[in-house]
Amino acid sequence: MTHRAARWADLTRLDFATIDSERAIAILPVGATEQHGPHLPVSVDFDLAEAVALGSLPYVAADMTVIVLPTLAYGKSNEHGAVLGTLSLSAQTLIQIIMDIGRSLSRTCIRRLVLLNAHGGNAAVLEIVARDMKVECAMQVAACHWYAFNEANRLTGETEQAYGIHAGKVETSAMLALKPDLVALDRAENFANAAEEWQRTYRHLGLAAGRGRPAWVISDLNEKGACGDASAANAALGKTLLETAAHNFAAFLKEFAHFCEAADAKDKRET
Repeated sequence: MTHRAARWADLTRLDFATIDSERAIAILPVGATEQHGPHLPVSVDFDLAEAVALGSLPYVAADMTVIVLPTLAYGKSNEHGAVLGTLSLSAQTLIQIIMDIGRSLSRTCIRRLVLLNAHGGNAAVLEIVARDMKVECAMQVAACHWYAFNEANRLTGETEQAYGIHAGKVETSAMLALKPDLVALDRAENFANAAEEWQRTYRHLGLAAGRGRPAWVISDLNEKGACGDASAANAALGKTLLETAAHNFAAFLKEFAHFCEAADAKDKRET
């Protein structure tokens, strides 16, 4: 196959016939269509998931076949569901959609899948799907978030990392780099997150790791629908975040390939 790293939708049936389907890795970028405050478009999570997936392709190792599936534009976004512009799937619907995609891959002998997420509300759903797909379809599946690869922890401050969880400095910077014409930077501000006060008020309750996490909708955190210092965003930071994520995601794919080889060998020994 001449397309060792490609977009799924660009290939023909003859291209697919040349793929080493047992070793090829399919990537499903999973985004959302939901409000992102007064300054960002509803496409943010869709755009960022797709940008990192496609941006990783030039860095994929030469001995690998990686194919990026069409991005899933809808997610579980009911925490934003009361805000104009948001389109949300139920958890059950999202599970079934991704499971059906996995079943389609399995029928065509694609055995390795990475779910690349860009929306926090999808995370729990994707963990369920990954395990169910492994059990039902005998596939090797991994779920991850683009934040795991962008190294924002060393590029933004501790407070922003903890509380800038929606349309803050990271997402606004990334969109300034990716689609600057869609960013209304004059409407950006330092959007407070009520969870910061929760941390001071409660010992065991809050959004931080190790605490009991209350269910919330976006208005519980900020009435304007954003959390984080969007006013500090800049395109240079966004470019660094996206490029770093693309490089690190490609390195992750190499590790995932090795993991799959070992897992497949173990399965063969046990059968």
